[in-house]
Amino acid sequence: MKSQVTLRRTAVLGLAIAAALPLTACAGSHGSANGGSQSDTITMSMPSAPISLNPSTSATGLYINYITPAYASLLDEGQNGQIIAGLADKWGYVGSDNEAFQLTLRTGLKWADGAPITATDVVASLEYFAKGSGPSSPYLHGMTFTAQGAGTVVIKSPSPDPMIPDLLTPYYLAGAIISPAGLKNPASLANSTDGAGPYVYDAAQSVPNDQYVYTPDKYYYDQAAIHFKSITVKVIPDYDSALEALKSGQIDFMPGNLDVASAVQGSSSVTVLSAPTLWAGLYLLDRDGTVVPALKDPRVRQALNFAINRQAITSAVYGKYGTPLSQPAVPGTDGYSSGAENVYTYDPAKARQLLAQAGYGKGLTIPVNYGSFDPDNTKLVQAVQAELAQVGVTLQLKADSNFGAWVSDYVSKKFAATILSPGAGGSEFFIADSTFMPGGIMNVFGATDSQLTAAFNALSAASQAQQATAAQQVNDVAVQDALALPVSASSTIVMYSPSLHGEQFLPGGNLTPVTAWTSA
Repeated sequence: MKSQVTLRRTAVLGLAIAAALPLTACAGSHGSANGGSQSDTITMSMPSAPISLNPSTSATGLYINYITPAYASLLDEGQNGQIIAGLADKWGYVGSDNEAFQLTLRTGLKWADGAPITATDVVASLEYFAKGSGPSSPYLHGMTFTAQGAGTVVIKSPSPDPMIPDLLTPYYLAGAIISPAGLKNPASLANSTDGAGPYVYDAAQSVPNDQYVYTPDKYYYDQAAIHFKSITVKVIPDYDSALEALKSGQIDFMPGNLDVASAVQGSSSVTVLSAPTLWAGLYLLDRDGTVVPALKDPRVRQALNFAINRQAITSAVYGKYGTPLSQPAVPGTDGYSSGAENVYTYDPAKARQLLAQAGYGKGLTIPVNYGSFDPDNTKLVQAVQAELAQVGVTLQLKADSNFGAWVSDYVSKKFAATILSPGAGGSEFFIADSTFMPGGIMNVFGATDSQLTAAFNALSAASQAQQATAAQQVNDVAVQDALALPVSASSTIVMYSPSLHGEQFLPGGNLTPVTAWTSA
């Protein structure tokens, strides 16, 4: 069986990485918000303007809050992580091989311009996403989309794919369907919206790169779910400035980091919410030994894992917002295994022994690039460098001052390992697909592992009942073969006014979007 990744990877690498990053974003007038009352406004901050308002090129993570107000998704994710209805109210796989998926739209749906939504419209939108460069696009390549009647769409994958419904949720954006009017002029989608969400982008009240305002869509099918008179996303790059705006009531919500979260500990005016959502550490890119032949030997990669004092590094870098982690999966995700945490205890003597057995008792050098624009990554890689030096492994570090420089060095294939800000999270299927499988965004050398491929293909074809076990088997291979050097489970941190309700980290690490919040 061919890996589906090899069938689909055609996205532009740099933009795809940028779009896939799950970032850990005028005053609100707070009244009483009951469903449909539209009595409140909400203002949230993000550290950067959106890549685009076009869902097919947008970023995920908290950046979906630039998209979800105007683009409702075909499916959604419930509080327990289960797939729930969105614009489609019936869905499921056809057959038992995870290759055909069918969904049926709710009746009476309309686009924001009042035109009816049809299955043909949905097919056209999905086809547009498949050609794009957003986080869902690589996974859609090779799929076909067919309308059956006015309200049913059939999606067929060239190989087993258990994650099709996930792709149609807000967090992967493919389900954020775009109207035929928008598709006629795709360039306009960068600065306007043509969706079927509870709000529409209000260009007259907005200022690009400064603030983005959304007002209610009178054609949205569930008017009771519109909780605000307006949603404003304000661009505030500096976390300290955003915190001052939050404390003074100018904004209601912001993404946080360790420094600003620590500054408001015990405050009654700011609520801090966090969850371990990402694994942080070294991506061992050169697992076939192209630049550093030693990395082809699993004993060398295992030695690196034994050489790391994860508890000490995590405490120094993330404080209480991090957890030591020995596997490329975080607690709460389907691939995480408590047993995997016992595989690589801190054992420098064992590390030296494995290096000697592999023929590298006198040491080796590994070139690593990292983003110095991220202070946590800088502290993390320097701490790992110090730990590995104790067993004779030298990390030759290259600091990249901005994300573009990081991408350029990363794709140059001159560096055998890297640190990506902020890391990887989500289901095991997506982690393995993007990180370890041939053609994956984070597998620039195209490294292969036959055991991982077999486990990944089993996960691809697994039934819903089998998926959790199959996911852990993929993770187990990644741990035993030391395909990465995880150090910490780092937390996504958000901060908001206590008057807001509905903010919750879902089991896969996603925060509920702004459209799900209310104000008391």
